[in-house]
Amino acid sequence: METDQRYKVLFYVGCAWNFVIATTLFVLTGSLPAMIGIEAPRYPLFIHFNLISIYCFGFMQWIIARDPRGHRSFVKLLMWAKLSMGAAVLYSMVVDPPAWALIGFLAPGIVVDVLFGLMFWRFLVYARPQSPLKPESLHPVAV
Repeated sequence: METDQRYKVLFYVGCAWNFVIATTLFVLTGSLPAMIGIEAPRYPLFIHFNLISIYCFGFMQWIIARDPRGHRSFVKLLMWAKLSMGAAVLYSMVVDPPAWALIGFLAPGIVVDVLFGLMFWRFLVYARPQSPLKPESLHPVAV
């Protein structure tokens, strides 16, 4: 059963997910390529930019969790961001496939992001604003 409280928990879990992933990758930026078996990036600054955006999405989810219905526009943004991540990886695999080791490393996180995106979509459906008009007021009564 869907409730506002359960969706608040979802947004807090999403916040924690983003913070844990971004922090872990920040710490491992130097050694992670060797652990995965891929070439290290020449400029890790681009990775850091992406990790900062993950932190920002985590903060946004923390803000949303405090008042999900009041922050529907943020939820829409997060939904599209999460689904776009999945689309970007899929596009990259088709157009210019990166090393399979990198795909194998990213795949679990991308699956989680897409699942979050779908759950955010479900929240938007659940918390859709109701029309203030009563159904009978939509049709004039003949006198």
